[in-house]
Amino acid sequence: MKKIIVILLTILSVVIVTSCTKDDDSEMPAKERILGKWKFISVVTETIRPSKPVEVTTEYGTEGAYFDFRNDGNIYYALDGNEEQIEPYSIENETTLKINNDACPIKELTREKLVFEYVKVNANYTRKQTYNLAR
Repeated sequence: MKKIIVILLTILSVVIVTSCTKDDDSEMPAKERILGKWKFISVVTETIRPSKPVEVTTEYGTEGAYFDFRNDGNIYYALDGNEEQIEPYSIENETTLKINNDACPIKELTREKLVFEYVKVNANYTRKQTYNLAR
C-alpha cells in the first residue's frame, strides 16, 4: 500500500511540475515588454554602396553599455563609456519601434531579448543596423 501511495505522489508531482510554464510573453503588449533597462550586446551593421561589395561589421557592447526604455517616452542610453544620451521613442504597433521619428522594425521582443533594426538610406549608401539587447 505504501508503494502505491509513493508511486501516485510521484506521478502527481511530475504532472504538477510539467504543467507549470513560463508566462506567455505574447500576452503582454510590446509597450510593456520593452520597458526597463537592457544591456547592449552588439550591433551588426550592413553597408551597401553602389558597385561595391556589402560591408558587414559587428560592434560589441562594452561593460555598462545600456538602453533604458522608460514610461516618460524616452530612451536613456550610454554606449562605449560615453555620457548618457536621451531620445524620444514610441511603440507604433507590436512590430514597430519609433526612435526620434525613425521607424525601426522589431525583429524579436521577449522579456529577456530585444532585437530591432535601424535603416538609413541616402544617395551614397544604405546602412542597416541590427541592435541586439538583453536583460
